[in-house]
Amino acid sequence: MTISIREALQLPDMVQTRLIAGAGGLDNPIRWVTIVEVLEDTSRLQEGEFLITTGFGLADNSERLASFIPSLASRKLSGVAIHTGFYLREIPAAFIEMADHLQLPLIEIPAEINFSTITKAILQPIVNRQFETLAYSQAIHNRMIEAALSKGGLPAITGELATLTGGAVTLIDALGFEVTQHGSTDLAADASMEKSAHSIPIRANREHFGTLTLVKAQQTWKELDDVALQHASTLCALEYVKERAVSATEWRLKGDFVEELLNGKQMSRAELESRCRMLGYPLTGGHLVVALKVDVQDEAALYELHQSAIMLMRRLCDRQQRSYLLRERPHYLLFVFPDNRSILQLLSLFAQRWEQLHPSFSLHLAMSNPRLHLEDVAAASEEAFFALQAYPLLATAPDMLRYHDMQGYQFLFPYHRSQESLSALWKPLLDPLIGYDKKHNQQLLETLEVYLQQNGNGLQASQALYIHRHTLKYRLTQIEEKTGYRLEDAHQRWQLQLALMARRLQKQLYPSQA
Repeated sequence: MTISIREALQLPDMVQTRLIAGAGGLDNPIRWVTIVEVLEDTSRLQEGEFLITTGFGLADNSERLASFIPSLASRKLSGVAIHTGFYLREIPAAFIEMADHLQLPLIEIPAEINFSTITKAILQPIVNRQFETLAYSQAIHNRMIEAALSKGGLPAITGELATLTGGAVTLIDALGFEVTQHGSTDLAADASMEKSAHSIPIRANREHFGTLTLVKAQQTWKELDDVALQHASTLCALEYVKERAVSATEWRLKGDFVEELLNGKQMSRAELESRCRMLGYPLTGGHLVVALKVDVQDEAALYELHQSAIMLMRRLCDRQQRSYLLRERPHYLLFVFPDNRSILQLLSLFAQRWEQLHPSFSLHLAMSNPRLHLEDVAAASEEAFFALQAYPLLATAPDMLRYHDMQGYQFLFPYHRSQESLSALWKPLLDPLIGYDKKHNQQLLETLEVYLQQNGNGLQASQALYIHRHTLKYRLTQIEEKTGYRLEDAHQRWQLQLALMARRLQKQLYPSQA
């Protein structure tokens, strides 16, 4: 839609003009031509304008003479042409020096050439290119609409862009995954070639879906390629919106199915097979549940992060051709997966990518024991949720906490469902220690915890507590007297350990009531 100063000087009607300075700006694009005889306010000029003037009033005003070229360069004009022979018999040497310094093309127009001749010569190719761009834009629009309606989706749109421009096209989604690539891969990899790469975001309703990039040899790049890139970006955004609508329906169907399973709805084998077939989930084989939680308090942020987690899981599962079921809860997500060896690799990759995308938001992942039948996922989901609740006690984000690796806390299932059940496990044994510590300012409870953590090793326990071994022995005697349990007895020692775990779990699950 523009021509450069270099191209303008080669027009037939411009042969009598002369470039006298500013050759460094010959490739500046001319967006319009402005004729001003009395130039008093340069702030009215716009970037890319080509100024034609007689220089009236400059010769008699030294201040305006000195600021003339710098003021035009500051407005980022494409160039300036001075009509000599009227008010300036010749272009001042200071203009030439400053134009060279600022790389602002300075052109001399002899008196025998009319303004209209220059204006027409430059504007005609600009207008012609605008009409050409409009026609090309319509042609691009039609071809890409055809590609979009061909049900080829994003690959069809990006493939058409590569064909139209002759460049290499890459689409990267908002999660950093390469969705599709078309065109010569040698072009992008050739380090010896001077390339031009233009990228444009794919957006709709203020939502960012990804980035579309077109790479071409620099000498072959055209403004019309930017037009094609913009059209393709718009159609990709529409395709993503459509994909989001389809995905929302799919997630709702999957969520409804999982909810029915969690609620224990009785289904015949035929109904289960039909529902699984429709949702693309295998009924045969084992199944397990993964509970996911993002460590954030803000409800609005939590919703957005849940959507990001859902999209990331979908992308990873699509790439590995893995099926799954999903159920959204207000504060966590439940995924049902077929049980196989690669599930841990998938979840590990998920955690890694999450940490790259959202380093400020910790991710908690908990997994149930596998179940042979899909109808048993209700019990599996309870295990996964229990592990998710206990996660802060046992794991560090973004580690995976498996139910069977809960270091004995799984034995507190299902006592965790009420504070009273947990209290009944620890209060009879630990209340006497807590009461004694408060009354005598002692640390019997802490001593018991450390002693058990050190597997009954007195030396290591005394060192961890920074006390003498005789002091430790005295405290252990007090603990045995207050609880009525002997620490040498493995069974009684395990009951004390379980009591401590129940108390920690209660404080974790019911902090406001602890």
